Amino acid sequence: MSMDNFWKVTKFTVAQQVKGKAFKISTTIILIAVLILTSLVNFIPAIFGKDDDSKEATNGIKKIGIETAYYMDDSDLKVDLESGLKVAFPNLNLKKATESRETILEKLKTLEDKMVLVSISNENIGYYVEVITPTSDAVSSEDGQILAETISSILNNSRLIKAGVSQEDLGKLSTPINTQVFTAGDEDDTLEDMIIKMVFPMVACMLLFYIIYFYGYWVASSIVAEKTSRVMELLLTSTKPMELVVGKCVGMGFLAITQFASILLTAYISFIGSGAIVKKFIDTSANIFDISTVLGKIPVVQVVLIILFFILGYVLYAIINALVGATISKLEDLNTAIMPVSFISIIGFYLAYAAIMSPESVIGTIATYVPFSAPFYIPSMILSETVGIVQMGVSLLILISTIVVLTLFTARVYSVVILHTGNRLKIKDLFTIFNNEK
Repeated sequence: MSMDNFWKVTKFTVAQQVKGKAFKISTTIILIAVLILTSLVNFIPAIFGKDDDSKEATNGIKKIGIETAYYMDDSDLKVDLESGLKVAFPNLNLKKATESRETILEKLKTLEDKMVLVSISNENIGYYVEVITPTSDAVSSEDGQILAETISSILNNSRLIKAGVSQEDLGKLSTPINTQVFTAGDEDDTLEDMIIKMVFPMVACMLLFYIIYFYGYWVASSIVAEKTSRVMELLLTSTKPMELVVGKCVGMGFLAITQFASILLTAYISFIGSGAIVKKFIDTSANIFDISTVLGKIPVVQVVLIILFFILGYVLYAIINALVGATISKLEDLNTAIMPVSFISIIGFYLAYAAIMSPESVIGTIATYVPFSAPFYIPSMILSETVGIVQMGVSLLILISTIVVLTLFTARVYSVVILHTGNRLKIKDLFTIFNNEK
């Protein structure tokens, strides 16, 4: 194989694809989508977190969207609720209900005022605090829940004080006890570790599927387009069929890696930029997603292995698509001809995606060793550190062996198939050509 001819085909493929409107538009849309989605990771928590924080003043006093609360205390607690709520909600107007429950409920159904009814009563097994909000949206259910929880806390504290518990001991008793369940080996995992093990694998699976699937499709589309325009005949006058197919695959592969890198770079810039904007203009105390810390936790070996599986996955599907593209002579036959390949790749993707959810299952084992799903699945498992070295090695060996077999098959039939005109060649026709060629 002449390297000069190979590079000529590669450069020609890259130039033709970059000039196309489909490539420019799709790349622009993808990068804009990545920019928006990744920036929202910082913007949404900061905006909503600020709204939540606005419910509390800087001195710790809570704020809720309730102006008036009528309360009925039919319990035997005899707690001074007014003084307790005045400390928690200085702007809340608390009134003892002088009207019947039914009358106040009717008001709540018709009025637009920011008022609620608080009812405290005895139950067989304890006490019951009820906060009834208006039928309208004047008071949110969140604010009603905050008020109910605050009243419940006041009642509990009052009961403890009456039982002889000191204020100091009451403070200790009020200290929350946090609980968490860990799997052995994950007890030291930080938020960044959990993102790498849970979020990144799913994102990697979908991103690799997009790159491998669509660029493989474009290999077939490019070959068919050139066959229909007779460009192929001109190329074949100066290049051999295998120089052509390898050059096509490498050219598209270069574009795939370039677009993959541009997506990662855009995401990185978006995370950094949106974090800086949040800190400066929205909330200086907001917790932003530190992409640098996350990336710093991914070992270089893992990155190399992910790239290796990505390249091999692309090569696998590119060879198949190049062969399929050569079997047809009309562009309108492309979708029909490529349907089996699309079907295989989609099954491989969903198999990998399902396996990510349960890597220890039979589906996980199948996705590991099937060469059409391994390029989507193994990189995800590398990130989550749930694949063994032996499993990964066997999967890699099967994937490479499949590529070698397909390459040998394609090398024998391609010189005949690429010059074919007329009806679409079927799989049995390819095997006939393979047996006839020496």
